[in-house]
Amino acid sequence: MASVWEETDEWGPEKVLQVYDPDTGMKGVLVIDNTSTGPGKGGIRFAEGATPLEIFKLSRTMTWKCAAAGLPFGGAKGGIIADPNKVDRVAWVKSFAKMIKPYCPGQYIAATDIGTTELDMAIFAHEIGDMRACTGKPSELGGIPHELGTTGYGVTTALETALEVLLELNAIRIIRDNIKVSIQGFGNVGSFTAKFLDSSGIKVVAISDISGLVYNKDGLNIPRLMIDMKGKSMLSGLDGYTILNKNQIFEIDSDIFIPAAMGNVIVDDTVTKIIDHGVKIVVEAANLPTTKKADEYLNSNGVWVIPDFLANAGGVIGSFVEYQGRTEKEAFDLIRYKISKNIKNILTQAIMNGENPRVLALELSKQLVYRAMLLRKGAISVAREAYSRKDAISV
Repeated sequence: MASVWEETDEWGPEKVLQVYDPDTGMKGVLVIDNTSTGPGKGGIRFAEGATPLEIFKLSRTMTWKCAAAGLPFGGAKGGIIADPNKVDRVAWVKSFAKMIKPYCPGQYIAATDIGTTELDMAIFAHEIGDMRACTGKPSELGGIPHELGTTGYGVTTALETALEVLLELNAIRIIRDNIKVSIQGFGNVGSFTAKFLDSSGIKVVAISDISGLVYNKDGLNIPRLMIDMKGKSMLSGLDGYTILNKNQIFEIDSDIFIPAAMGNVIVDDTVTKIIDHGVKIVVEAANLPTTKKADEYLNSNGVWVIPDFLANAGGVIGSFVEYQGRTEKEAFDLIRYKISKNIKNILTQAIMNGENPRVLALELSKQLVYRAMLLRKGAISVAREAYSRKDAISV
């Protein structure tokens, strides 16, 4: 099995910290990938199957995401390795915060992710002793909770902008008024994506989670579904719905597929299914949902992929607004501005030059980070030269 050390390159990671608390049994990982553009930004994933390698890959995605969004953050990610429903989550979050406190918020600023909530961020910030140590906090603590749907709003903005550009430049054949969307995942990101799409008049025909799938070829009643899901964690617990096998989400006839669950779901055996069922656009709401080989296959078969670090940047953009002490409205306004601008820029260039949008967007992000790395090295060299002069320091 590959390790983090086999993945190191000129970009990072700068630090990989594995921590263990014998009192609680807490096991955790912090990866600070690259801080050339600012302190590392990334959520804390609380999941039984989390590994240092997975956390590293997510931290690298954050490096590109923050650069693409033009934010003064680098990339990082935290991980607590356990099922949060099977341990004392308060004690584990407090322990993890205590262990990584020396790095917060100077080198790492946390946020919510899979398995963590705004209440966990409140615990984390209080244990660190600095409200700047994380974002996604409850509004009572000056936060802009991710539970408001900032990531889902960004995904919807990315989808709407992609449609606008692709239709305007005749890069896709699709009937705008009869678009069908399938969403894999109905957690925070998937549910709010469905909500915002429904509000904009775009039909969601299928939604799945770990327990099953709900489908209606004429469009799901999203407001009703969100009400029925209150207090429930699984679609399979709903009354009045026909629940299908969750893996059928790849076999639903739809124009747009949105992976909004875990990583590595669009792979060799699923990529052909979504193409065969008419998918023309994939909008990556989850992090790392598509393998490199599957992405190339989609691109070569005329399917447009809006990469994760562009499409799901709404959460980190909202975090930036919170970090500045600004309002929820300003967060949503900035999300729409930045994501629509980036999608228009990348897709227009990709169409005009016949390039893969992910490859193009990644190259632009790398250029921004590389420039910041050069500037940091230059500043250090200038300082070293100045201090080496006899008259550089006066007492």
